[in-house]
This record gives sequence, C-alpha cells and structure tokens, in this order.
Amino acid sequence: VATAVPSALLGAAAVKRSRRKAHGPHCMRSVVRAATPASGSAPVWLEATQAFEKAAGMPLQNVFLDGNFAPVAEEVTAEDLPVVEGAIPNDFPSGIFLRNGPNPRFPPTNVEAPVMGRTAHHWFEGDAMMHSVRIDGARCSYKNRYIRSPDFYREEAAGKSLYRGIVDTTSLASVVNPLLNLSLFGSAIKDTPNTSVVHHGGRLLALVEGETMPTELRMDDLSRVGHYYFGRSEPLPSFTAHPKVDPVTGELIFAAYAAFGEPPVHVGVVGPDGMLKHWATVKSASRKTLMHDCAITEKYTLVLDFPLTIDLGRSLTGGQMVGFEEEPSRIGVVPRFGDDAIRWFNFEAGYGFHVFNAFEAGDEVVLRGCRGDTMDLTPPWQDGKVDRAAFMSEFFRPGCPKTTRLHEWRMNLRDGTCSERDLGPADFIDFPTVSPKVVGRPFRFGYCSRFEREPSLQAGVAIASAIRKYTFGNEIGEEPSVEEHIFGPGISGQEGIFVPRPGASEEDDGWILVLTYDEAADSSELRILDARNISSPPVARVALPQRVPYGFHGTFVPL
Repeated sequence: VATAVPSALLGAAAVKRSRRKAHGPHCMRSVVRAATPASGSAPVWLEATQAFEKAAGMPLQNVFLDGNFAPVAEEVTAEDLPVVEGAIPNDFPSGIFLRNGPNPRFPPTNVEAPVMGRTAHHWFEGDAMMHSVRIDGARCSYKNRYIRSPDFYREEAAGKSLYRGIVDTTSLASVVNPLLNLSLFGSAIKDTPNTSVVHHGGRLLALVEGETMPTELRMDDLSRVGHYYFGRSEPLPSFTAHPKVDPVTGELIFAAYAAFGEPPVHVGVVGPDGMLKHWATVKSASRKTLMHDCAITEKYTLVLDFPLTIDLGRSLTGGQMVGFEEEPSRIGVVPRFGDDAIRWFNFEAGYGFHVFNAFEAGDEVVLRGCRGDTMDLTPPWQDGKVDRAAFMSEFFRPGCPKTTRLHEWRMNLRDGTCSERDLGPADFIDFPTVSPKVVGRPFRFGYCSRFEREPSLQAGVAIASAIRKYTFGNEIGEEPSVEEHIFGPGISGQEGIFVPRPGASEEDDGWILVLTYDEAADSSELRILDARNISSPPVARVALPQRVPYGFHGTFVPL
C-alpha cells in the first residue's frame, strides 16, 4: 500500500498535474504520490515478534482489506467535478461535505501464529483519511488527505506498520499487543482519528472514541493542527466519536468512556465558542462498556451503558478483550449540567452502535436507534479466512439476534417505568441520521442505510443498497412508514447526511448527501437526494476522481 508524505517533503517533482477522464467529462486534478519512506527502524522487540509470526504463522485473508474496503494510494485534489446526472439545486447552500474513515498507510499485521494467537486487522484500526467535496453553486471540487498524527509519522519513518491491532486478537496477542504498543509508543492504541468529524466553535475536529482527544484540521487543506482540549491545558480522560450539537443553544454535548483508565464514564458540555463549560464523572456508572454513541434531549444527556464490555482480564482466559455479556442494558439520564444520573433504566441485553435521536415527551424520555440482541466485533476465522457467505447470511435470517433493527426505548422519569420495542420492518439497518435542526427535540423523520443480502454475503461485511426514510407517527405504538432510495444494481452506499434547505420551515425540507460505489466501474460518486421525495431519482450525481473506500461518518459545513 502506498500513499504520500506532504508535498513540501517530497519536492515539486512529486506533484503531478494532469487531466483525467472521470465518467466522460474531464476535471483538473493534482496527485501527491508516495516517495520512498524515510529511514527508520522498528524497536527490537517488535521486530522479533513480527519475525516469529512471519516464520511460524499463517497469513489471514482479511475482508477489511479488499473490495471497496481496500485503501486508496493517492491523495488527490480535483476541481470542476463533472455532474453526470441532474444538477446542483440553485438553492443548495455553499459548503463542504466531509467523510472520515480508515485507510491503512502500510499493510497491517494479519497473522495467526503458535502461542501468540491471532492478530487480524480490524476496520476500526486503519489510518484516518478525510474525504471532502466542496459545493459552491454549480461547481464541485474534491480533496482527500491522511490525518498525519505523530503515530502516522512514526510508521512513515519506519516504512511499515508498527502498532499492533487490539480489536481482533486471541490468546497471548490479546495481552501482548496493547502492552507492546504501550511500552514502545506510549499508548495502547494508535492515534488515528478515523471515525467522525464535527465543525464546532470555528474548528474542524476529527474524532475517534477513547483516550484520543479530537484532532483539529485546517478546513482549506485538511492538514493537521493538533489535538484540541476545549480550552483546557490538559486532555480529558477520553472523548466520544459522536458528540451532539444542540440546535437551540449551540452547545456541543458529549458522554464518553475510558477503555483502560478512569473514570469509566464522564459527560460534558462545550460552549458555542469551543470552550468547555461543564465536565463531570458519572459516579453511578461502573461498567467499562464500549459506548460508541450518546444522545441528548433539551434537558438531559443519555448514557448508553450496553453490555459490550472491555475487559483485558477476560482475554487471559481465552475470551475477547471486547465481548458481549448477557447482562441488562442500562440507560442513564443525566441532567445536562449534572454530575450523575437521576435515574437508571434497565432493559433487555442488547447493543446498538448508533442512535437516531432522543426527546422529552411529558414525563417520558424517548430514544430511537439501531439495536441488535447481541454484538460481536470479530468474524469467525477458520484456516486463515472467513466464510463470508455463511457469516453474513445469519444477519439476514428472520429473527437473527445479531441484526440491528429500528428500536425505541421509553423511560418514565416520574414513576421509573420503562419499555422497549422494535419498530417497522425487521430489516438490517444502521448509520442513522436526522436533520440537525431537531437534535434533542421531537422529530418525525429519520434516515439510515439499509443493508442488502447478496452483496453482503460476497463481501463478508454488511453492504448497503439503499437509503431508508422513516416517517414516525404521533401516537404511542404507531408504526413508522418507510420509503427508500435504492442505489441500483451493483451500487452500494454509505451514511447519509441531511442538509437543510436554507429558510425551510418543514423538518424534511432539504437534501441527503451520500457517497456511492459502483463495483463494476470501481468508481465513486456523491449523490444529492431530495429528502422529501427520497424514492425519486437523485437530484444530482457528482462523479469523483477516485474510489472512496467504505468509511464511517461525515458532516456538512455551510460556508
């Protein structure tokens, strides 16, 4: 795998300007290609471990390194992108669509060895790459850049991957890998903010959950400024990949967990100016759970204590460091400026990575999200590979406990009662979103990715074939209506981002932006969909100058 170091280090000869055909029309693009890495070496203990695994181990065929999960090798700047269908709406706001995701710079460790066990690369662990599409009137431009952390430069100097994976490991590797990382590099996990992105207080922040603080990027060239501490001199214990911005107060609210340190859970509020206004440990939260998302209402922050837990000791007995426990799910309701939950509500064991939204309804707090009855982060390996079809077919079997479905939790703050239920069709969905105007408030519309069986069986990972729109009713127990934008044969998509129409009064008056991938053409596009008529053809399709690998989360920043 090859990519680039900054052009200032490569010299002008490394930057090539050319005209390249992209779906017919031409666009101007500049490419920064990789040079020979600077001299450097890996620590001796790491070299010895890698040499043993290479000699005695079995290479693994990894689903997260092929197809459209494979990294791209170029950092591209392209102007005047061709609109190959429709047109950019006249009233579409000028701004930048950004999408964060993993893109390994060097081939990561993928091996199963005697004694050491398995170290397999996981999607969560790839080097961070930000993709951006700027829309200004009828003109569009594209840029993608690695987020160059100190750990990125360390591996660049060595010319190879150094950090050991910790998500998909077994046996001794479950313990040795984080300890090696910690002893050699000062952190158990690589600094790779590859999960999400938010613009707040005039700063563009790349995010990843855990002990890594947000990374500030420059909007114009996506270069790294450094970690951002919200006005503090020291970092917080950890941060989340999914803070929420209150559309009324302009505050950024978060709930975060610490995988290895203390406290297990803490909450905070950042003012519209980007300065921390409030921070507190949630005293009654004791379980170390992989709390990927959080939710807010007008008054409260919701702590999602689902039983996917982090336990280094469990790996010593042959289990996974990150594993699902058959224990109740808990949701804590914390006043926005409080220091503990005023109530905890117990629900059936289950897990959800992502939520649509939450709101207050009289004495109740209502949360809607994507939930399955169980969760496992790693696929079943056998003889160095995963039986992709057998693994993924389970997720599309009716009643499968692994399938994440639309789910609603209701919590009564007055009498302490609670209830939960699945909503709508029992289809495999995730990556939910709502209009930024209704975050923390009652909402009628939600959007998400809906996964398709056949491409998922082929890839060995969930692949989305549609953007789904839910219209929620006003009555308790009422089922939502469903509409879909289906991408088309051989075309898959990623997370949708809602962009409100300027001056709009209706909640769904706006557009959904979504990146799509055409497998036959091995190419990507940005689609602009009419959020009010989601099943109609795209308002516009913008051809991108290169493939965009499947990634995680994005945002739209008006300019």
